[in-house]
Amino acid sequence: MFFAPLVPGLLVVVVGYLAGYGLTALVDDLLGHPLGSRAPEVVGWLTGLVLLLVTVRWLLRRRRHQK
Repeated sequence: MFFAPLVPGLLVVVVGYLAGYGLTALVDDLLGHPLGSRAPEVVGWLTGLVLLLVTVRWLLRRRRHQK
């Protein structure tokens, strides 16, 4: 049961990863692959982590204002 609270966070990271990876791969393909083969993966992980941080910050602020 320890991992149950981590599942929503993992889903947020995966959604951010998919969005960042997809957008970077699309732009890279349109530009003729000048970014390299690893760029979409790096941008995907960074997007996922940023989305997680934004979500956690939003939830904490929301929780503070409800009290």
